[in-house]
Amino acid sequence: MSFRRGMIWVALAIVFATGGAFTARAQGRRGGVPEPYTPAADAKDLKAVLFRWMWGMGMLKGHDERDMVASLEYQGKGTMQVDGQPCTFTKYRASTNYQTFSQRIQYACTKPNGEAYSNIEVVSGLYAWNEDTPGAQIGSTKGNVTPLPQAVQERLVRLWASPQGAPKAALAGTTETWWLGANPGTLFADGVMKAGQTHMSWEGGKPVVTFPVPGVPGATATATVDPVKYTTERVVVTAAGSPMSAEFTYGDYEDWNNPLNKIGVLYAGKMTERRNGAVIRDLTTTQTETGDVYVVAPVPASVAAKKMNGHIPQGVMAKAEPTVDRSAPTPRLAGHPDLSGNWSWNDWIGNYMTGGGRRCSPWQSSDCSRSSNQTEDFELYSPSRFGNLGRPTYKPELWDKVQQLDMWTNKYDPVMTCQPLGVPREGPPRRIYQSDKDVTFVYSGGDAGGGYGEYRIIPTDGRPHRKEDDQDYTYLGDTVGRWESDTLVLDSIGFTDATWLGRGGLIHSGEMHVIERFKREGDALLYDVTVEDPEMLVEPYVYPTRIVRRNPNPDAGLIRERGDCTVQEYGHAASQIRH
Repeated sequence: MSFRRGMIWVALAIVFATGGAFTARAQGRRGGVPEPYTPAADAKDLKAVLFRWMWGMGMLKGHDERDMVASLEYQGKGTMQVDGQPCTFTKYRASTNYQTFSQRIQYACTKPNGEAYSNIEVVSGLYAWNEDTPGAQIGSTKGNVTPLPQAVQERLVRLWASPQGAPKAALAGTTETWWLGANPGTLFADGVMKAGQTHMSWEGGKPVVTFPVPGVPGATATATVDPVKYTTERVVVTAAGSPMSAEFTYGDYEDWNNPLNKIGVLYAGKMTERRNGAVIRDLTTTQTETGDVYVVAPVPASVAAKKMNGHIPQGVMAKAEPTVDRSAPTPRLAGHPDLSGNWSWNDWIGNYMTGGGRRCSPWQSSDCSRSSNQTEDFELYSPSRFGNLGRPTYKPELWDKVQQLDMWTNKYDPVMTCQPLGVPREGPPRRIYQSDKDVTFVYSGGDAGGGYGEYRIIPTDGRPHRKEDDQDYTYLGDTVGRWESDTLVLDSIGFTDATWLGRGGLIHSGEMHVIERFKREGDALLYDVTVEDPEMLVEPYVYPTRIVRRNPNPDAGLIRERGDCTVQEYGHAASQIRH
């Protein structure tokens, strides 16, 4: 077969209607899997409103119809108030990561007297600061930073009162746990008007949802939602014991992504922000990028001591790991746990692909199908984009490059030219053979279609790496192993820089150093990875622990032939919808 990565994606037109009652367009089951939730046509309860709100904004993706929008880029034009007078933007760019409570807004504007003004406003959790260069004082990046702990609340309010932020915050307020990627129809009961700290009413025929603002103690947001299109119309934020009032109004919703990457995530074309009734920002959208592009906001050391009081909840992935029996007896070989066997690891991407893409909404054209939706949704699924594996912190001078590589993933990802995934992108092996002096890892390829049936034979007798003069730069690196108590530690260097850490433009240099740790507990294999790359990364990239399950099926470790990988001509690519 030819790999899917060798296909040229065709941009799909999406037409948004101007009216009509909103009900998720049912298409029955796909692959025998029922839909997680479908609101009744006349339902007006909290669950139905939250589902329709996030569905109407294009945030629910995949067959599980979960909120998969983790980060986005926004560009606009308009004015803001500076020193009591309007300043016309020559640049306005907002980079937002909802999972890390962070936003960087870069802008330049011109005052009526012709004077230029520019700034970079950043909030990251309970830290806020201004900088004169993106990423100033991170790594070796020069520039000036001004800590502004007093601006934390204002900037978090702007983030969570945004078109996408408001429904996310409203849903988060329904439970004690911050569920990342949850389907809003699966967290609480039908028929209620209040769940947790979020409640709703209908006023003037419109749903009005009230919820706490994450990270801002005592602040409450009240969002008015369009009753037909279910987009965010207006958000008003007030704080207990404070006369401050912030109002955000939105309109002209479209998919504002560039013409080559229309993926059905809507954003407001007009946005106005008022403080105590006075307009302070008035924006018209020019372009967005809503496909979970790379956005990070590491805190400079000079800002770290200026933390604002408050609490930032830690998100938990709504897609749970399968249960594994860690209490079963652990076999041993030559005094060490025996890792031999067939192993299966939780495939976030594969789980979302089950049954194809999401149902078609009323706003899509009649030629819409689950298959066409799956094509669009696929770029948001990746753990390295959505955040299931966290995100490496690149040096600031690489941030835009990583974004650009991601936006053209279908041209620049090494798997598009039939190269192996390499370490650590391969993930844990599918089959392990262990002796008293070495281990053999067999891979089946992963990352939703990339890679091959690669293998590694790794010595575990304590020998060092080959001398630098004898070092080859390979996809799997020069790996040596050792046992630390009951943990197998693999140390790898000598990598070619041709591979990526994961889809999303996550590049590395030839100086990459990878440490993998394997610990068996019964039928579970705990897999940890740390990536060091001083040329590109500000700090080591530590993956969260993945739990690999023993598969008792004797055929599970058999690797079928993958077939040919076909390299296509990308000079005439008609779409940026990413693999």
